[in-house]
Amino acid sequence: MTSFIDSLVPQAVKKLIPYQSARRIGGDGRIWLNANELENTLFEAEPSYNRYPDFLPQDIAKAYQQYCATEAPTIAVRGADEAIDLLIRAFCKPEQDKILICSPTYAMYEFCADALAIETLDSPLQEDFSLNVANIVNKAELANIVFLCSPNNPTGNVIPKSDLTQVLEGTIGKSLVVVDEAYIEFEPQTSAVNLIERYPHLVVVRTLSKAFGLASVRCGFILASADVMQYVAKLIPPYPMPDCSSQIVLDALSDERVSVMKDATLKLVKLRNWFAGELTQFDFIEQVYPSSTNFVLLRHKPEHEVFSVLAKDGIVTRDQNHEPALRHCVRISIGSQESMSEVIESLSRYQAELQLKLKPQDQQLQYQLGKDHI
Repeated sequence: MTSFIDSLVPQAVKKLIPYQSARRIGGDGRIWLNANELENTLFEAEPSYNRYPDFLPQDIAKAYQQYCATEAPTIAVRGADEAIDLLIRAFCKPEQDKILICSPTYAMYEFCADALAIETLDSPLQEDFSLNVANIVNKAELANIVFLCSPNNPTGNVIPKSDLTQVLEGTIGKSLVVVDEAYIEFEPQTSAVNLIERYPHLVVVRTLSKAFGLASVRCGFILASADVMQYVAKLIPPYPMPDCSSQIVLDALSDERVSVMKDATLKLVKLRNWFAGELTQFDFIEQVYPSSTNFVLLRHKPEHEVFSVLAKDGIVTRDQNHEPALRHCVRISIGSQESMSEVIESLSRYQAELQLKLKPQDQQLQYQLGKDHI
């Protein structure tokens, strides 16, 4: 397996020596004059702003390993987006190698590949948003990395462990399989982390932006085998995370705060399910898709524009109409009870307006039908 992973790595990355920052080199002493920092801070803060942060936030990585109940090598990065970029740079050669995605899915996989002149292959999801496992395994022959998102954004569904295992078995010796688990706290029992030991070509990407509610802190994680991590670590920037962010993350990963997160997640899931049920009352909504995330995806009838209807009331959602498989679809994040109630109220007003616009003959027909039932 090691030789297979080695074969994916560009020679430039293999030769790369990690940047030797002042913090990485370290040393003991009383007076620190090795990093070209101001010796005295100009701003009152704790920790002081004038010193560079830890070159690699090991404490965060250890805390996250404990949270995941794994011994798999773990690196903290600046959000899942940086993790995606690092993995593509570590294992793909520009203008030569390819990645594989399963659309519709998170757009950053293709964006990062495009930025590095790496071609993106696609094995589209099936009509029910499930994987076409045979097609993925076949196309993986041509790709260095297969990106899977579970739960998937923007469709909201989970990849069954049986499908993921088939993909992993079928890609041994062919490509890395990266599973993006940004929304995993909403379906924690489906995580692939416990498969890393069995499949060294599996990489799991995580974030604290969703269930932990720390989007502005910009903290994500890569969990992978040592064979994979040795190359990713070469590309980590010298000071990947500010100390102030690291402290917030350590606090968030404490037993007390993890318990708070889990309770909040349960409440959000309950609200999500209520909201999805309320959406089914509207005649102009054709389908509300099952969700294992903190959002709901709906499909409306072609002659209606739910995105625009809500926008008129100052409610900003995500129009998915640009995706061929998601024509007339809108993704709505789950906010507070008050916010979700406002969405329902806005759509209720719209439905009432539609009723008023019925043609006179339609109104007469409804009136007559009403009389017949008296």
